Amino acid sequence: MSESLNNKELIAVGHEFAKALGSDTPIIDIAIAKMMSRLAERLDCTTAALREKTKQCDALTADNVARAEIIGQLAWQYSASGIKPVQGSLNPASALLFDALEVLRQPATAAAVNELKAQGVDAFAERKHRELFSLHPDTHGIGTIAATMSAQVSELKDFAAELRNGEAV
Repeated sequence: MSESLNNKELIAVGHEFAKALGSDTPIIDIAIAKMMSRLAERLDCTTAALREKTKQCDALTADNVARAEIIGQLAWQYSASGIKPVQGSLNPASALLFDALEVLRQPATAAAVNELKAQGVDAFAERKHRELFSLHPDTHGIGTIAATMSAQVSELKDFAAELRNGEAV
């Protein structure tokens, strides 16, 4: 079986295999078919649960990113007004600025922000890639345009990878 089958295709194949067995099929094949059918059902349930959890994670990530942006703006305003971040300071503004900057440094939030940025870059790269393949061969200068767009798509993919690794600004 091809590794490129997605879960829906794999589930369908499992159910079709189970249906295809006739009454003259040996008992071991019937047992395997029942097992495959059960595995297909479980894979279907797992896929649905994973899809739902992914939606929840995406929503939580978006909330977290919005909070991080607001905290970043507040921290910038405090810093711009001359307040210095000091851990455990008696000055509430200094202590709050320190805590806000610590929140912004949390790796899971930074990784989520980087991933969202990278997804945006990936989406743009994919659009450019589609544009490249939609060009008509009779277009004047198609070779130059294609080479330029192909290089841009490659650069965008590299930039998305840098974002995911926390290397890009």
